[in-house]
Amino acid sequence: MDKRCVVCHTKSAEHLIAKFKPLHEQEILFKNQVETLLSNSKDISNPYVAMLINRLAKKSLNSDSLYAKEKWEVNDLLMGLYGEWFQRINSVDNSLNVAAKLAVIGNIIDYGAHSVPKDIIATIGELLNQKFVIDDRLRLFQKVKNAKSVLYLGDNAGEIVFDRLLIEKWNHPNLTYVVRGASVLNDVTIEDADQVNMNAVCKVITNGHDAPSTLVDNCSPEFQGLYNNADVVISKGQGNFEGLMNSTKENLFFMLMAKCDIIANMLNVAKGDMLVVENKNLKNGI
Repeated sequence: MDKRCVVCHTKSAEHLIAKFKPLHEQEILFKNQVETLLSNSKDISNPYVAMLINRLAKKSLNSDSLYAKEKWEVNDLLMGLYGEWFQRINSVDNSLNVAAKLAVIGNIIDYGAHSVPKDIIATIGELLNQKFVIDDRLRLFQKVKNAKSVLYLGDNAGEIVFDRLLIEKWNHPNLTYVVRGASVLNDVTIEDADQVNMNAVCKVITNGHDAPSTLVDNCSPEFQGLYNNADVVISKGQGNFEGLMNSTKENLFFMLMAKCDIIANMLNVAKGDMLVVENKNLKNGI
C-alpha cells in the first residue's frame, strides 16, 4: 500500500467514529487497532487494507452495514428518477454514449472516498457536460455487442441505478452483474441489487468476498469461473480498478472517475477526470 493512503484510511476511521459515537473505550480500541494495522500494511494492497479496517469497524462499532441508511436513501432517490433518465437517454441519437457516461458519473457516490456531493442530482447534471479524458466507449460497445458473455463488476450503491440503465440499454442476453459478498463501506451488495430490481435486466451474483474491490484470488469459485471465461469484463469504479489494474485479462474495460492523486497520477490524468479505458491500452500508457 502506498504510504499516502494512510491519510485516507485514517480519515475514514475518524468519520465512522463521528458517525457512530461509540463509548470512549471502544473508540480508543478501534483507533489503536487501525493505527496498528496501518503501521504494518506496507506490503498489503490498499483494497485489502480497506477490507480489514471495515471488518474492524463493523465489530468495534457493532454494525453489520456501516452505511445501510445512506445506501438505501441514495438508491431510493435515484430509482425515483429512473423513468426520467431512461426517457432522456432514449431521446438522443447517441443514447448508449449517454448511458455509459451516466454510469461513470454515478461513481461520485462513494462514502468510503468521501466524494458524495451535497446535491447529487445537480452534480450529475453538471458532470454530463464533462468530457472523458480517455474514451474507449466505442470499442467497449463493439466488444459487448459481439460477446457471448459479459461480466459487469458493480461498485457503489446509488451508482448501481445508472449501471442498471446502461445494462437495460444494452439488453445483452448473457450479462451477469456482480456485487460484494458482504457489506463493506457503501459498496453494492445483493440487498442493493434487490432494491433497484437489477434481476429484471440481468443475472446477479455475489463475488463471495468483502473487499471494496475485486481481488479475484479471494473470490468464490463461481465468480472466478465467470471472470476467467467471460468474453468481456467491465470493471466499475476506482476500488475495482485497484484490485484489477495488474490483471492480464483480455477484453477488460475500466469505467471510473479518478478520485485521488495517487490513482490520477498512475493513469496520467487529473483528479476528478472520467475515463473508459481498455486494459491493454492502459498497459501501453503506464
